[in-house]
Amino acid sequence: MIVELGRREFDEFAFNHPYRSFYQTSQYGTLMSKHGYRPIYVGYDDGDGVCAAALILIKNQFGMNMGYSPRGYLIDFNDYRLVDDFTAHLKDYLQKKGIVCLIIDPHITHLERDTEGTPIDGKQNGVNISESLKRIGYEHRGFNLYFENLKPRWNMVLKTDSSPINVFNSFDKRTRTKIRNSLRKGVEVYKGSKQDLKIFYQLTNKKHYRKYDYYLDMYDIFSQFNMFDVYFARINTETFLKNSKLLFEHETQKNNELSDKLQKPIKDPDERNRLLNKKLESDKLLNSYKNDIIFGTKLYRDAKYVIIAANAIIKYGNEVFFLIDGINQKFKHFNPNHLLKWKIIEEYRNQGYTKFHLNGITGDFTNKNKFLGLYTFKKGFNARVTEYIGEFSLIINKAKYGLYKSFKPFINSKLRKD
Repeated sequence: MIVELGRREFDEFAFNHPYRSFYQTSQYGTLMSKHGYRPIYVGYDDGDGVCAAALILIKNQFGMNMGYSPRGYLIDFNDYRLVDDFTAHLKDYLQKKGIVCLIIDPHITHLERDTEGTPIDGKQNGVNISESLKRIGYEHRGFNLYFENLKPRWNMVLKTDSSPINVFNSFDKRTRTKIRNSLRKGVEVYKGSKQDLKIFYQLTNKKHYRKYDYYLDMYDIFSQFNMFDVYFARINTETFLKNSKLLFEHETQKNNELSDKLQKPIKDPDERNRLLNKKLESDKLLNSYKNDIIFGTKLYRDAKYVIIAANAIIKYGNEVFFLIDGINQKFKHFNPNHLLKWKIIEEYRNQGYTKFHLNGITGDFTNKNKFLGLYTFKKGFNARVTEYIGEFSLIINKAKYGLYKSFKPFINSKLRKD
């Protein structure tokens, strides 16, 4: 039978479940209760105790109560009989609660894929689960490629138990170079506090519809359980200026040596071309370092530090979930987001965390995709493409659901990716 659980009882069950996610916690339920949803925590008692559970968020849309279990359920989806029994009892329970439809998007991988997005042979457990859910009566909302769902269907996930230095060495060469260049430009990473949330919001508000109060509530609720952190990248202008001058001096010496060599007779034309190419590359670097000195001098006169990027994370179990990030586009060439991601991974890997969710991408890996940059950026951290099985609808009241679908164009403007 279906039983209503207290928040503590639900959290104790959820924390030890293989499909756990911070979206299936009382903390997330409390957060959403402040932003238009009513959370309920249900469990399924088969006579030997609770063997399945779910946080369900209820929202009234056009006079109809719609349910959503974010990354739910917490159940053994491979036990098809259990899922069938749970669904039947849950459907009766929700009908009595006046729920029209329930949406779920289980934390289950559809096809195992590598960093290139290529399916790995023999890794298709999610296919069987999808088919079993459809047989039970769930309607699949499709294998979408973009951001049509309430939560991204495509993600990038880094799983590792290696040392931080080995993790860094596993990154793409370009990613490692950008991280080193960011450090050379005097970029530092530090953990912020509640007082820094306004700065965080200023850097991220153009990427999401969420208002400042949402992040304030998230901080207050999750921080009580040491689950939320916000990090910033800032330029230490003194370091930036100092390093720029040192690089300029070093490259000037190298450039002069190349000029001297080119002044001397060189019989081998290939050798001369090689030196000419090195000289041209050195000239470009000198010009770049000179511009950095000019820019750095101005920054140093104005302030000791310039905050240029931010990233919020949730910690849950042995996993780190990267939430929203943002940068000051004026300082994009400082590569602060690369450094932020690495420093956060490094810190929490040192603390024993082994799974890092780098958040959503799309499933379109062609050059025509305007969101391809999300994938290439996250791929650089040796993260694997993770494709979830997607959203399913459990229709409770068919008549009202038909009415709901007629309102769908208006409802889609209300339901957001929370």
